[in-house]
Amino acid sequence: MTSAIYPENRHNPYYIVAPPYVRTSAGIRALHLLGHALNKKGCNAFMASIRLNPDFLTKPLTLDVIDHHHENKITPIVIYPETVKGNPYGAPFVVRYIMNFPGLLGGDKHYPKSEMCFGYSKELLEGQRAEDQSNVLYIPGCDTATFHPPSENTPRKGSCYFASKFKNVHNGKTFPITNDSFEITRDLPDSLSPQEIAELLRKSEVFYAYENTALATEATLCGCPAVFLPNPHLTKRIATEESGTNGIAWGSDPKEVERAKATVHLAYEDYLKQIDLFWTQLDQFIELTQNAVKKEDYPERIVKARLKQDPYLGSFSEFEKPKLKTTRQKFYGALSVMVGLAEEDGVVGLIRKVIKALRQGGIPTVINRARGIYFRK
Repeated sequence: MTSAIYPENRHNPYYIVAPPYVRTSAGIRALHLLGHALNKKGCNAFMASIRLNPDFLTKPLTLDVIDHHHENKITPIVIYPETVKGNPYGAPFVVRYIMNFPGLLGGDKHYPKSEMCFGYSKELLEGQRAEDQSNVLYIPGCDTATFHPPSENTPRKGSCYFASKFKNVHNGKTFPITNDSFEITRDLPDSLSPQEIAELLRKSEVFYAYENTALATEATLCGCPAVFLPNPHLTKRIATEESGTNGIAWGSDPKEVERAKATVHLAYEDYLKQIDLFWTQLDQFIELTQNAVKKEDYPERIVKARLKQDPYLGSFSEFEKPKLKTTRQKFYGALSVMVGLAEEDGVVGLIRKVIKALRQGGIPTVINRARGIYFRK
Protein backbone atom coordinates (compact mmCIF):
# COMPACT_ATOMS: atom_id res chain seq x y z
CA MET A 1 0.00 0.00 0.00
CA THR A 2 1.29 3.46 -0.95
CA SER A 3 1.70 5.80 1.99
CA ALA A 4 0.71 9.45 1.53
CA ILE A 5 3.50 12.01 1.72
CA TYR A 6 1.30 14.92 2.77
CA PRO A 7 -0.13 14.82 6.29
CA GLU A 8 -3.67 13.52 6.49
CA ASN A 9 -4.43 15.19 9.82
CA ARG A 10 -7.80 16.92 9.79
CA HIS A 11 -7.98 17.73 13.49
CA ASN A 12 -8.26 21.28 14.77
CA PRO A 13 -4.94 22.25 16.35
CA TYR A 14 -4.18 22.41 20.07
CA TYR A 15 -2.31 25.39 21.57
CA ILE A 16 -1.05 24.39 25.01
CA VAL A 17 -0.09 27.32 27.26
CA ALA A 18 2.76 26.08 29.42
CA PRO A 19 5.80 27.31 31.33
CA PRO A 20 9.29 26.56 30.03
CA TYR A 21 9.94 22.84 30.44
CA VAL A 22 11.54 21.75 33.69
CA ARG A 23 11.65 18.22 35.00
CA THR A 24 11.23 19.28 38.61
CA SER A 25 7.61 20.43 38.24
CA ALA A 26 5.01 17.69 37.77
CA GLY A 27 2.44 20.19 36.48
CA ILE A 28 4.75 21.61 33.84
CA ARG A 29 5.86 18.11 32.90
CA ALA A 30 2.23 17.03 32.46
CA LEU A 31 1.45 19.92 30.10
CA HIS A 32 4.41 19.13 27.87
CA LEU A 33 3.62 15.41 27.98
CA LEU A 34 0.08 16.24 26.89
CA GLY A 35 1.44 17.96 23.79
CA HIS A 36 3.76 15.02 23.17
CA ALA A 37 0.93 12.49 23.53
CA LEU A 38 -1.47 14.44 21.29
CA ASN A 39 1.13 14.55 18.54
CA LYS A 40 1.80 10.83 18.93
CA LYS A 41 -1.94 10.32 18.40
CA GLY A 42 -1.73 12.17 15.08
CA CYS A 43 -3.10 15.49 16.30
CA ASN A 44 -1.47 18.86 15.75
CA ALA A 45 -0.39 20.19 19.15
CA PHE A 46 1.76 23.27 19.64
CA MET A 47 3.40 24.47 22.85
CA ALA A 48 3.10 28.15 23.77
CA SER A 49 6.30 27.80 25.74
CA ILE A 50 9.80 29.18 25.35
CA ARG A 51 11.62 25.97 26.27
CA LEU A 52 10.67 22.47 25.11
CA ASN A 53 12.01 19.03 25.96
CA PRO A 54 13.98 17.88 22.89
CA ASP A 55 13.11 14.27 23.71
CA PHE A 56 9.37 14.99 23.41
CA LEU A 57 7.39 15.13 20.19
CA THR A 58 6.39 18.76 20.70
CA LYS A 59 6.35 21.81 18.43
CA PRO A 60 6.65 25.50 19.34
CA LEU A 61 3.71 27.81 18.73
CA THR A 62 4.92 30.56 16.39
CA LEU A 63 3.34 33.58 14.77
CA ASP A 64 3.40 31.81 11.40
CA VAL A 65 1.44 28.89 12.85
CA ILE A 66 -1.23 31.16 14.30
CA ASP A 67 -1.48 33.17 11.08
CA HIS A 68 -1.84 29.99 9.03
CA HIS A 69 -4.70 28.68 11.13
CA HIS A 70 -6.49 32.03 11.23
CA GLU A 71 -6.17 32.64 7.49
CA ASN A 72 -7.58 29.16 6.83
CA LYS A 73 -10.39 29.61 9.39
CA ILE A 74 -9.18 26.69 11.52
CA THR A 75 -10.23 27.36 15.11
CA PRO A 76 -7.55 26.35 17.64
CA ILE A 77 -8.25 24.61 20.93
CA VAL A 78 -6.38 26.69 23.52
CA ILE A 79 -5.52 24.75 26.67
CA TYR A 80 -4.85 26.74 29.85
CA PRO A 81 -3.77 25.21 33.16
CA GLU A 82 -5.73 26.30 36.22
CA THR A 83 -3.02 28.77 37.25
CA VAL A 84 -3.64 31.08 34.28
CA LYS A 85 -6.27 33.69 35.10
CA GLY A 86 -9.05 34.28 32.59
CA ASN A 87 -8.56 33.95 28.83
CA PRO A 88 -5.51 36.16 28.17
CA TYR A 89 -5.16 35.07 24.53
CA GLY A 90 -8.76 35.96 23.72
CA ALA A 91 -9.25 32.43 22.39
CA PRO A 92 -12.64 31.56 20.86
CA PHE A 93 -12.55 28.07 22.38
CA VAL A 94 -10.89 27.26 25.71
CA VAL A 95 -10.14 23.98 27.45
CA ARG A 96 -9.19 24.39 31.11
CA TYR A 97 -6.91 21.63 32.37
CA ILE A 98 -7.17 21.63 36.18
CA MET A 99 -4.12 20.00 37.76
CA ASN A 100 -4.41 21.40 41.28
CA PHE A 101 -7.18 22.79 43.44
CA PRO A 102 -8.43 25.95 41.65
CA GLY A 103 -7.08 29.12 43.23
CA LEU A 104 -4.52 27.38 45.46
CA LEU A 105 -1.53 28.45 43.36
CA GLY A 106 -3.13 31.36 41.51
CA GLY A 107 -5.71 31.68 38.77
CA ASP A 108 -9.49 31.59 39.10
CA LYS A 109 -11.50 29.37 41.44
CA HIS A 110 -14.39 29.06 38.99
CA TYR A 111 -14.50 29.07 35.20
CA PRO A 112 -17.11 30.41 32.75
CA LYS A 113 -19.58 27.99 31.20
CA SER A 114 -18.01 28.67 27.81
CA GLU A 115 -14.89 26.75 28.89
CA MET A 116 -14.66 22.98 28.72
CA CYS A 117 -12.96 21.68 31.87
CA PHE A 118 -10.82 18.58 32.29
CA GLY A 119 -9.33 17.51 35.59
CA TYR A 120 -6.12 15.71 36.42
CA SER A 121 -8.39 13.86 38.84
CA LYS A 122 -12.10 13.60 39.58
CA GLU A 123 -11.72 15.54 42.85
CA LEU A 124 -10.47 18.59 40.97
CA LEU A 125 -13.67 18.82 38.91
CA GLU A 126 -15.91 19.31 41.94
CA GLY A 127 -17.90 22.52 41.56
CA GLN A 128 -17.36 22.78 37.79
CA ARG A 129 -19.99 22.30 35.08
CA ALA A 130 -22.15 19.19 35.48
CA GLU A 131 -21.29 18.06 31.94
CA ASP A 132 -17.57 18.18 32.79
CA GLN A 133 -17.70 16.01 35.92
CA SER A 134 -16.49 12.90 34.07
CA ASN A 135 -13.78 14.68 32.06
CA VAL A 136 -10.78 13.12 33.78
CA LEU A 137 -7.38 13.15 32.06
CA TYR A 138 -4.90 11.64 34.50
CA ILE A 139 -1.42 11.95 33.00
CA PRO A 140 1.08 9.54 34.61
CA GLY A 141 4.07 11.88 34.42
CA CYS A 142 6.69 9.86 36.29
CA ASP A 143 9.53 8.31 34.29
CA THR A 144 9.61 4.58 35.07
CA ALA A 145 13.05 4.31 33.44
CA THR A 146 14.38 6.32 36.41
CA PHE A 147 11.88 5.57 39.17
CA HIS A 148 11.51 1.83 39.61
CA PRO A 149 11.94 -0.76 42.37
CA PRO A 150 15.47 -1.87 43.32
CA SER A 151 16.82 -4.84 41.40
CA GLU A 152 17.41 -6.71 44.63
CA ASN A 153 16.10 -6.66 48.18
CA THR A 154 18.13 -3.67 49.37
CA PRO A 155 18.04 -2.86 53.12
CA ARG A 156 16.21 0.40 53.83
CA LYS A 157 17.17 2.96 56.43
CA GLY A 158 16.11 6.50 57.33
CA SER A 159 13.54 8.80 55.77
CA CYS A 160 13.25 11.81 53.50
CA TYR A 161 10.64 14.51 52.92
CA PHE A 162 9.48 17.24 50.56
CA ALA A 163 7.93 20.57 51.63
CA SER A 164 8.76 23.05 48.88
CA LYS A 165 5.47 24.96 48.50
CA PHE A 166 4.54 24.29 52.13
CA LYS A 167 7.61 26.21 53.27
CA ASN A 168 8.27 28.70 50.48
CA VAL A 169 4.73 29.61 49.39
CA HIS A 170 2.68 29.07 52.55
CA ASN A 171 5.46 29.79 55.11
CA GLY A 172 4.67 26.54 56.91
CA LYS A 173 6.76 25.06 59.72
CA THR A 174 7.70 21.41 59.36
CA PHE A 175 6.66 18.86 61.99
CA PRO A 176 8.95 17.07 64.49
CA ILE A 177 8.42 13.77 62.67
CA THR A 178 10.74 14.95 59.87
CA ASN A 179 13.39 16.59 62.06
CA ASP A 180 15.88 13.80 61.35
CA SER A 181 14.81 13.26 57.73
CA PHE A 182 16.72 14.27 54.60
CA GLU A 183 14.99 17.14 52.80
CA ILE A 184 14.54 16.78 49.04
CA THR A 185 14.64 20.22 47.40
CA ARG A 186 14.25 21.45 43.85
CA ASP A 187 16.03 24.05 41.71
CA LEU A 188 18.74 24.78 44.28
CA PRO A 189 22.49 24.46 43.64
CA ASP A 190 22.71 21.41 45.91
CA SER A 191 19.42 19.79 44.83
CA LEU A 192 19.65 16.13 43.85
CA SER A 193 19.30 15.00 40.26
CA PRO A 194 16.36 12.72 39.34
CA GLN A 195 18.70 9.74 39.35
CA GLU A 196 20.04 10.66 42.80
CA ILE A 197 16.50 11.11 44.14
CA ALA A 198 15.56 7.68 42.79
CA GLU A 199 18.57 6.09 44.50
CA LEU A 200 17.65 7.83 47.76
CA LEU A 201 14.06 6.57 47.53
CA ARG A 202 15.24 3.02 46.82
CA LYS A 203 17.19 3.09 50.08
CA SER A 204 14.79 5.05 52.33
CA GLU A 205 12.32 3.43 54.70
CA VAL A 206 9.66 6.13 54.24
CA PHE A 207 9.01 9.37 52.32
CA TYR A 208 7.01 12.22 53.89
CA ALA A 209 5.07 14.82 51.87
CA TYR A 210 3.70 18.13 53.18
CA GLU A 211 1.91 18.82 49.89
CA ASN A 212 0.54 17.10 46.82
CA THR A 213 3.60 16.12 44.85
CA ALA A 214 4.56 13.61 42.17
CA LEU A 215 7.48 12.65 44.42
CA ALA A 216 5.00 10.58 46.43
CA THR A 217 4.26 8.49 43.35
CA GLU A 218 7.94 8.32 42.46
CA ALA A 219 8.65 7.08 45.98
CA THR A 220 6.16 4.22 45.70
CA LEU A 221 7.57 3.32 42.27
CA CYS A 222 10.91 2.89 44.03
CA GLY A 223 9.32 0.68 46.69
CA CYS A 224 9.34 3.41 49.34
CA PRO A 225 6.00 4.06 51.10
CA ALA A 226 4.82 7.68 50.96
CA VAL A 227 3.19 9.35 53.97
CA PHE A 228 1.18 12.53 53.42
CA LEU A 229 1.22 14.85 56.42
CA PRO A 230 -2.13 16.74 56.54
CA ASN A 231 -1.91 20.47 57.27
CA PRO A 232 -3.98 23.59 56.51
CA HIS A 233 -2.63 23.57 52.93
CA LEU A 234 -2.95 19.80 52.43
CA THR A 235 -6.47 18.67 53.26
CA LYS A 236 -6.79 15.87 50.72
CA ARG A 237 -4.88 14.15 47.97
CA ILE A 238 -5.36 15.27 44.40
CA ALA A 239 -5.80 11.86 42.75
CA THR A 240 -6.83 9.28 45.32
CA GLU A 241 -9.25 7.50 43.01
CA GLU A 242 -6.89 7.54 40.03
CA SER A 243 -3.63 6.53 41.72
CA GLY A 244 -5.06 4.35 44.48
CA THR A 245 -3.76 3.88 48.01
CA ASN A 246 -1.22 1.07 47.66
CA GLY A 247 1.98 2.32 49.26
CA ILE A 248 0.31 5.59 50.32
CA ALA A 249 -0.53 6.62 53.89
CA TRP A 250 -2.73 9.58 54.82
CA GLY A 251 -1.28 10.80 58.10
CA SER A 252 1.34 9.23 60.33
CA ASP A 253 -0.87 6.89 62.33
CA PRO A 254 1.24 3.71 62.82
CA LYS A 255 -1.48 1.40 61.47
CA GLU A 256 -1.90 3.54 58.35
CA VAL A 257 1.86 3.61 57.77
CA GLU A 258 2.09 -0.16 58.22
CA ARG A 259 -0.68 -0.63 55.65
CA ALA A 260 1.30 1.52 53.19
CA LYS A 261 4.46 -0.52 53.81
CA ALA A 262 2.56 -3.78 53.32
CA THR A 263 1.08 -2.69 49.97
CA VAL A 264 3.87 -0.62 48.40
CA HIS A 265 5.05 -3.63 46.36
CA LEU A 266 1.81 -3.35 44.34
CA ALA A 267 2.33 0.30 43.36
CA TYR A 268 4.57 -0.24 40.33
CA GLU A 269 2.12 -2.57 38.55
CA ASP A 270 -0.73 -0.20 39.44
CA TYR A 271 1.14 2.60 37.74
CA LEU A 272 1.67 0.65 34.52
CA LYS A 273 -2.10 0.11 34.37
CA GLN A 274 -2.62 3.86 34.78
CA ILE A 275 -0.42 4.47 31.74
CA ASP A 276 -2.64 2.17 29.65
CA LEU A 277 -5.76 3.92 30.94
CA PHE A 278 -4.33 7.32 30.02
CA TRP A 279 -4.38 6.51 26.30
CA THR A 280 -8.07 5.62 26.55
CA GLN A 281 -8.80 8.88 28.37
CA LEU A 282 -6.80 10.80 25.76
CA ASP A 283 -8.96 9.35 22.97
CA GLN A 284 -12.03 10.62 24.82
CA PHE A 285 -10.37 14.03 25.32
CA ILE A 286 -9.67 14.31 21.59
CA GLU A 287 -13.19 13.27 20.62
CA LEU A 288 -14.90 15.69 23.02
CA THR A 289 -12.72 18.69 22.21
CA GLN A 290 -12.78 18.16 18.45
CA ASN A 291 -16.56 17.83 18.40
CA ALA A 292 -16.99 20.96 20.52
CA VAL A 293 -14.59 23.22 18.62
CA LYS A 294 -16.38 22.57 15.33
CA LYS A 295 -19.17 24.83 16.62
CA GLU A 296 -16.83 27.80 17.13
CA ASP A 297 -15.94 30.42 14.51
CA TYR A 298 -12.53 32.12 14.47
CA PRO A 299 -13.18 35.77 13.51
CA GLU A 300 -10.24 37.41 15.29
CA ARG A 301 -6.73 36.02 15.47
CA ILE A 302 -5.52 35.33 19.00
CA VAL A 303 -2.59 37.26 20.46
CA LYS A 304 -0.24 36.68 23.33
CA ALA A 305 -1.15 38.35 26.60
CA ARG A 306 0.83 40.64 28.84
CA LEU A 307 3.40 39.01 31.07
CA LYS A 308 1.57 40.05 34.25
CA GLN A 309 -1.55 38.20 33.03
CA ASP A 310 0.36 35.12 31.97
CA PRO A 311 2.83 34.10 34.69
CA TYR A 312 3.97 31.02 32.78
CA LEU A 313 5.53 32.91 29.88
CA GLY A 314 8.39 35.31 30.18
CA SER A 315 11.48 35.41 28.02
CA PHE A 316 12.75 36.76 24.71
CA SER A 317 10.22 35.71 22.08
CA GLU A 318 9.58 36.35 18.41
CA PHE A 319 5.94 35.40 18.87
CA GLU A 320 4.32 38.82 19.10
CA LYS A 321 6.13 42.09 18.48
CA PRO A 322 3.92 44.94 19.73
CA LYS A 323 4.32 48.48 18.59
CA LEU A 324 5.60 50.52 21.51
CA LYS A 325 5.83 54.06 20.20
CA THR A 326 7.30 56.21 22.94
CA THR A 327 10.61 55.91 24.73
CA ARG A 328 8.71 55.61 28.00
CA GLN A 329 6.69 52.66 26.67
CA LYS A 330 9.86 50.98 25.46
CA PHE A 331 11.57 51.52 28.80
CA TYR A 332 8.72 50.02 30.83
CA GLY A 333 8.31 47.22 28.30
CA ALA A 334 11.98 46.32 28.63
CA LEU A 335 11.79 46.63 32.42
CA SER A 336 8.85 44.20 32.58
CA VAL A 337 10.79 41.65 30.59
CA MET A 338 13.90 42.04 32.70
CA VAL A 339 11.89 41.39 35.87
CA GLY A 340 10.40 38.28 34.28
CA LEU A 341 13.80 37.05 33.16
CA ALA A 342 15.33 37.68 36.55
CA GLU A 343 12.60 35.56 38.15
CA GLU A 344 13.01 32.79 35.57
CA ASP A 345 16.77 32.65 34.95
CA GLY A 346 18.12 34.49 37.97
CA VAL A 347 20.22 37.63 37.89
CA VAL A 348 23.25 35.84 36.40
CA GLY A 349 21.19 34.40 33.56
CA LEU A 350 19.66 37.81 32.89
CA ILE A 351 23.07 39.51 32.74
CA ARG A 352 24.36 36.88 30.29
CA LYS A 353 21.42 37.41 27.93
CA VAL A 354 21.76 41.19 28.06
CA ILE A 355 25.50 40.97 27.34
CA LYS A 356 24.83 38.66 24.40
CA ALA A 357 22.23 41.06 23.00
CA LEU A 358 24.59 44.03 23.45
CA ARG A 359 27.33 42.22 21.52
CA GLN A 360 24.94 41.41 18.70
CA GLY A 361 23.51 44.88 18.19
CA GLY A 362 23.88 47.19 21.12
CA ILE A 363 21.13 48.77 23.20
CA PRO A 364 18.54 48.76 20.35
CA THR A 365 18.82 44.97 20.18
CA VAL A 366 18.18 44.66 23.92
CA ILE A 367 15.08 46.86 23.65
CA ASN A 368 13.76 45.13 20.54
CA ARG A 369 14.11 41.70 22.13
CA ALA A 370 12.47 42.96 25.27
CA ARG A 371 9.54 44.21 23.20
CA GLY A 372 8.78 40.67 22.09
CA ILE A 373 7.47 39.69 25.51
CA TYR A 374 3.80 39.16 24.88
CA PHE A 375 2.23 42.60 24.91
CA ARG A 376 -1.26 42.86 23.45
CA LYS A 377 -1.54 45.00 20.33
